[in-house]
Amino acid sequence: RYIEATLARQGIVPAPPADRATWLRRVTLDLTGLPPTLEELDAFHADPSSDDVACATVVRRLLASSACAERLALDWLDAARYADTNGYSIDDHREMWLYRDWVIASFLERQPFDRFLVEQLAGDLLPGSTERQRLATAFLRNSMNTHEGGTIPEEYRIASIADKIDTVGKSMLGLTLECARCHDHK
Repeated sequence: RYIEATLARQGIVPAPPADRATWLRRVTLDLTGLPPTLEELDAFHADPSSDDVACATVVRRLLASSACAERLALDWLDAARYADTNGYSIDDHREMWLYRDWVIASFLERQPFDRFLVEQLAGDLLPGSTERQRLATAFLRNSMNTHEGGTIPEEYRIASIADKIDTVGKSMLGLTLECARCHDHK
């Protein structure tokens, strides 16, 4: 009401509600990153329910879909610096897809956020940890790795630790911690 009143004072008229096909395209693209199928469009048009009920049904279906979990997981996987390759000059393939699948499953199962973070940081340290909880700690293994000749092991070890600290800061705390490499003051 506040927004409508402000718009009215400014002489701005809101756009009319979208038709069913447009609304379905928008919500499906937003929640899954994919357009609706023709079957989904036909089913939505054939739904005799009121628009409110039909739309709520679609949103519940989309939120429960694996496509929605995959879409939601994208941002986290970027923050976690997920990759299937090493990232340096000898950019070999590495098997990290199990971690990606763990993230997607966590979103699909609506895992509580605190549990999502704890399992990634310390899943292997939880009492009676499951294989799945230990797998979650692959979050800490996502940093680039190298097999390049001439790499100084201690230098690489420190760089890897700094990367993990920086990633935890950015992804979980919303802070950049790279300044702590050189400075110990606020």
